[in-house]
Amino acid sequence: MKIHWRNCLLGAGVLLIAIILVTSITCRSEPARPEHAVVGKQLTLRGFQQVRDTDVFRAQLMDNSGGGYSSGYGRTRNILFVEASGEARWLLPDDDHVVEEHPLSPTSDGPGVPEPDRSTVAVVALAKPLQGGTKDEGTLYLLDPTGRKIVAIADNVREVHGTALSSQGAAVMYERSGRYFLAHYDVATLKQLREVEVAVPPLKSGGPTTR
Repeated sequence: MKIHWRNCLLGAGVLLIAIILVTSITCRSEPARPEHAVVGKQLTLRGFQQVRDTDVFRAQLMDNSGGGYSSGYGRTRNILFVEASGEARWLLPDDDHVVEEHPLSPTSDGPGVPEPDRSTVAVVALAKPLQGGTKDEGTLYLLDPTGRKIVAIADNVREVHGTALSSQGAAVMYERSGRYFLAHYDVATLKQLREVEVAVPPLKSGGPTTR
């Protein structure tokens, strides 16, 4: 009988030690990343890559709105550009926006091309406030791939509907204040060449609308 109790106590002790070890491993905090000292642990830099034909690296500051960092989903809250000297700069001065990128390249390999594409010559970025309420409008930026030149090209933009490159420069179609605009920019200087409001012509009614 004594041996039986000794075995029970020994088994309980081993079980207790195992529970403590598992709990310790599970509860062990993940090492802090360099960006956490600036933006807190809720945001993480991902996707570091070199900008083609330059010595600049870039990365996206992401949140975990897609269900966790390991899932690979989330919203872009800012863009970081890193020079060869180690000097770095942000696209935006804060992390209170959601950034949507539209790379401009002379060729496209179709859906699934990494953002930005290796042949990107400029990027259109729409930054909407995180707490936008019902307005859901933001600022539209045009920048070179290295982030050395960044120009705010329009305010109160609801959506970017298309971007393209041509012999006439970079074309951007966007919606602002209930109207469509088509603007062209010089890719080298990022200066606006022209901007026109799209005149959507009226249509004759084809009959009652079914619901």
